[in-house]
Amino acid sequence: VALSEYRGKVVLLFFGYTSCQDVCPVTLSHLAALTKRLGPDADSVQVLLVTVDPEVDTAEHLREYLARFDSRFVGLTGTPADIDRIAALFAVKHDSSHPVTPSTTHHASKTFTDRIEIYSHSQQVYLLDMAGRTRGMFFSGSPLEEMESEIIQFAISHYRGQMSEVARRLNIGRSTLYRKVDEAAAD
Repeated sequence: VALSEYRGKVVLLFFGYTSCQDVCPVTLSHLAALTKRLGPDADSVQVLLVTVDPEVDTAEHLREYLARFDSRFVGLTGTPADIDRIAALFAVKHDSSHPVTPSTTHHASKTFTDRIEIYSHSQQVYLLDMAGRTRGMFFSGSPLEEMESEIIQFAISHYRGQMSEVARRLNIGRSTLYRKVDEAAAD
């Protein structure tokens, strides 16, 4: 999977792992609430979780885990070197502590390996515009209204840019193009 596959969508990029018992599920629940709040506009948004535990988080495991929050969320995995390279691009810090044997007493629905790593990792959610450029970041608990507003502004800005390009190619003024689009929509 390449980030370029999501051009044309606003991307919310988060680094975490499926065995995380605090930050990751809270953040993913928050992002699920955001997509629900966006309604049909959520189709213009893609949530991506890049695992920091690629040895445990297979593509299938990520898909099953993320479906608990929203079936449209996509999990990305690779080799540890791939993850380190991607994390460095976003200045994400992550590192594992000692292996532990987790208790499933309170997490009976989770599938654990015999031993897991506990990771400390950056908690921000990166906001990428529809052209794939990093434009900002949110944190778990950022007000949903602010997140929604930012996403809508990037979508509007992107479509205005596209409309300007179409007007230039057609050799007509932007206001003429907007009027024609409005007329066509009214029909």
